[in-house]
Amino acid sequence: MVSVWERLRSRKIVEWVVGYLAGAFGLLQIADVLEGAFSWPAVALRVLTVVIAFGFFAVLVIAWYHGEKGHQRMQFMETVLLAGLMLGTVATSWYVARTTPPAAGSVVAPPARETGDGRVALLDPATARQSVAVLPFTNMTPDQDNDYITDGITEDIISEIGKIEGLRVISRTSVQHYRNTEKTIPEIGQELGVGVILEGSVRVQGDQVRIVAQLIDVATDSHIWTATYDRGFSDMFAVQTEVAQQIAGALDARLAPASLASNTNPEIDPEAWRQYMRGRTLSNSSKSEDRRLAEVHLDSAITLAPDFAPALAALANLKTPVTIDEETGMPTASADDETIRTAERAVALDPNLADAQSSLAMVRAIRTRNLDDAEASAREAIKANPNSVRARLRYAQILFADGRREEAAREAAAAASLDPLSSQVHTHVAEYALSAGQTKQAEAHLKVAMQLDSSDADAHVTMASLFRTQGRIDDEVRELERASSMDPDDAVIQAQLATAFATAGRVEEAQAIADRLEKLVKQGRPLQALIAPVYMSMGDVDVAVDWIRQANDAGRRSLFIMPPRQRRAFDQMLEDPRIAGRLDSLGIHVTARTAAHRAPGEVPRPPDAPVGGRSGR
Repeated sequence: MVSVWERLRSRKIVEWVVGYLAGAFGLLQIADVLEGAFSWPAVALRVLTVVIAFGFFAVLVIAWYHGEKGHQRMQFMETVLLAGLMLGTVATSWYVARTTPPAAGSVVAPPARETGDGRVALLDPATARQSVAVLPFTNMTPDQDNDYITDGITEDIISEIGKIEGLRVISRTSVQHYRNTEKTIPEIGQELGVGVILEGSVRVQGDQVRIVAQLIDVATDSHIWTATYDRGFSDMFAVQTEVAQQIAGALDARLAPASLASNTNPEIDPEAWRQYMRGRTLSNSSKSEDRRLAEVHLDSAITLAPDFAPALAALANLKTPVTIDEETGMPTASADDETIRTAERAVALDPNLADAQSSLAMVRAIRTRNLDDAEASAREAIKANPNSVRARLRYAQILFADGRREEAAREAAAAASLDPLSSQVHTHVAEYALSAGQTKQAEAHLKVAMQLDSSDADAHVTMASLFRTQGRIDDEVRELERASSMDPDDAVIQAQLATAFATAGRVEEAQAIADRLEKLVKQGRPLQALIAPVYMSMGDVDVAVDWIRQANDAGRRSLFIMPPRQRRAFDQMLEDPRIAGRLDSLGIHVTARTAAHRAPGEVPRPPDAPVGGRSGR
């Protein structure tokens, strides 16, 4: 009688298995490389693993029936086994694909749909359970001076929930639209594209706080979970973490392991916490006096509690720009060496604070020009809180500075999915999309931005840039004139309007604007970097080079990390041989001033082409 081992040997089972395992291992390694290179979702690798696992058993069946020479006919039992394995592969792959959570750092972002009433409908039933909005909590205290505490607690809870893996959490600026709203939960959920809404109230008495929170299912308008917390100010950070953990449990989600260890201040001085809350609330204001006062309060909090990491992060964030000032080409906040030290100290105390990491990323990009270190910090920020709009916009700015336009556009689009009711964010997305040659996406976001805020001049400026790429100069001029009427003192708009005038052959009007900008320079306004493209459009290459030299001499070295709109104007000059060599001879170097910065599909202007309706002089 032939032994089992001999039958296995005769069918060469071992050889089949070894060959299959070697091939499967190689395939997984290739898939892993491709996943990183093409940003494949995690589910692709998991499904491939399932297929390979079932394939192993299929190989055993095939080897058993066909490994021995002379046994090549398909048998009934072999057919049944292979059919069963195939069904098992399909069923298991479907289950794995359906239950695979998004990777840490990813954002579930359904496509935006315009509703025609200035809102953005985003609700997608397939992702509803992974999308949450935290409505502004209600201040139940008679003293309205405690509003800053209620707002601060709301913002901190949004931040804490944002750390939940695979969850899309709407930003504070979008949910502020629903303060004191009369809209129903289903209406709000539909507009924000979420399936779950958290609402609550805060009552302050002395140094004691009562927080009542409830999680509501948008589809049924019914409660999923509710809880009440009675705590002192010194215990507030622990409460916020507890709320996030319980919400994660209610949604069958989970907090990232790092975030569970990020509560470095389980107890804090009550007055330091009050000062921190005041500073956090004021720092969200666009008024310069409010932001100066915010810095005072945050400094006070840090004086009372020197190792208060969230306060340090808030202070660094306050003094760090989200982007670069388009008028000066310089940071919109100081971003000085002290800001670097504050951000580094916050990160040292708690590396899982997204605000601290993103501040450090932006400051490194501006101050040290080390984009590798800046990107590393930016990625850590998103890992700490994938729902931080600020972190994603800063990361987009860094990617853009590195010439990675499509990646920048993706990060900006993720920010818009988290802040769907912000016209400014949609305009930013349009700018990055346009820089990557994604004109349809840019136009769609600009339409939404204008619906959300018809007085948003920046949206019209970006629409003008879109028309320019399409050669629609008259439409470009019209949009810029409209933007100029909205904000006549904006030097960026005036400079772009002058450039458009020159391109349209309206040189006298362009020169008039250039003259006004030059007067502002004499008054101390640092506008040299804006004036150069105007003269280039009029064909005055020598004058354009001189203005770039003046900008460089004046220390406007942040040409290194320009915003997209300003970058486009410079690209048109820097790709012109008449000017590029001149800059090199002056020792002025702008990062990646090559075709890598040109949007796909854009054609550089020939060096001898007429400019502004006439040949260059």
